[in-house]
Amino acid sequence: MTSTARFTRSYVALLVAVMVAVSFSILTIVGSYLINNKRADAQDLMTVVTQTFADNRPNWRYFAMTARVNPHRSFVRVHVAATPHASARTYYSRGTRQFLRTELDTVPLSAHVRYQQDRGVYYHLTKTTTNRGAVVTYSEWLSLNNMVGLFKVLLLAIIGITLVGILIGGWLISWLAHRLNAPLVALTDAAHTIANTDNATHHETLPVPSAPQEVHELGSEFNRLLRSLNAQVRRDHQFVSDASHELRTPLSAIRGHVALIRRHGSDHPEVIPESLATIDVESSKMQQLVESLLRLSRMDHMSLTRDWVPIAPLLQRCGQRFERQSGRLITVAATGDTLVFANAESIERVVMSLLSNAAKYSPATLPITLSLTVNGSTAAIAVADLGPGVADSDKPHIFDRFYRADSSRSKAIPGTGLGLAIAARSVALNHGQLSVADHQPHGAVFTLTLPAMPAPE
Repeated sequence: MTSTARFTRSYVALLVAVMVAVSFSILTIVGSYLINNKRADAQDLMTVVTQTFADNRPNWRYFAMTARVNPHRSFVRVHVAATPHASARTYYSRGTRQFLRTELDTVPLSAHVRYQQDRGVYYHLTKTTTNRGAVVTYSEWLSLNNMVGLFKVLLLAIIGITLVGILIGGWLISWLAHRLNAPLVALTDAAHTIANTDNATHHETLPVPSAPQEVHELGSEFNRLLRSLNAQVRRDHQFVSDASHELRTPLSAIRGHVALIRRHGSDHPEVIPESLATIDVESSKMQQLVESLLRLSRMDHMSLTRDWVPIAPLLQRCGQRFERQSGRLITVAATGDTLVFANAESIERVVMSLLSNAAKYSPATLPITLSLTVNGSTAAIAVADLGPGVADSDKPHIFDRFYRADSSRSKAIPGTGLGLAIAARSVALNHGQLSVADHQPHGAVFTLTLPAMPAPE
């Protein structure tokens, strides 16, 4: 069910409920007022009847002149019980004898209200007195048909107003709800169009209405989500494209040397060792690439257990270990008992990856500096080299998967462009930051920032 239909249904239900409550209140108040007036009229009429009763008989002429009610709609009967000196007698006002020929039924809602078929509703009142030793019973019936007619008019008027209110109000509320929902409908249509576009560019956005504010904010948030999803899709496409490109080169080399061995291996056995060596190198590259891809895939859905780790000894171990493995001079400037909140194993891998990256792009004769700086609750680990540095245009993309600066796309510098991406993801899992900046006078500085325990004052 649409929101327009819900608004209309709610309006109709609310209007009907309000009108029923108002109708009941009006009918109750007006009915009580009219009944009280009719009761007062009946009391006044009874007073007039008793005052006009003399010598054990009523004076109907004086009664007709004195009574304030319509005599044609009021009926009186006076019954004088029998006494030792006289027999019982019954007196009737004009038209009462004919009125009483038809039996009256008592209305269940009130003992004083009677109903007579074809003549309507009447208010009945009786009074018994003693006059000169005789028991006199006065009975009167006052017509309530005018009051019932007024009730009918009120009820019909209320029903008519309710029906008009439902028809006009339902149309107005439907029109208003449709107008208010128009921005949402436009958003829905735009989203449907984007979802069913065959040639999506992944740059599509939804139209954001300026009003109302809620729909404007909803459209803005949808666009933020859409931009995030589109960016992820573009990254995935680029990732697949880059992975295919990186795998195509070693696969082509392997297949080429396999074909070479098949064609010329028998006649020229001297090409076999060189081809096998090339196949081994290229397959090793493929293995390294696949392992890096699997590691990145696992890191997208993993979390690390962190603890307080003494960072200076860890950096000393990393520098000594890399110096032994690579033969490069590593200058370590890390002392003290600073603790960082991180996963020690992953931080050690990140530091080793940064040292390896610095060694690739700096001359072998120049040292690499590994330093630690503590500033309050933050520890900064910096790996600085004296190589060519990173161009400003490359810095925003240096941690993207498969990204390699143009100056590094030579076979002389090994790598797949995944090392820094893996390092950046590991740092993010440790709730840290990894950045790159220029090193003076030349080179690059990769800085790893981690939360640290503040030194005691």
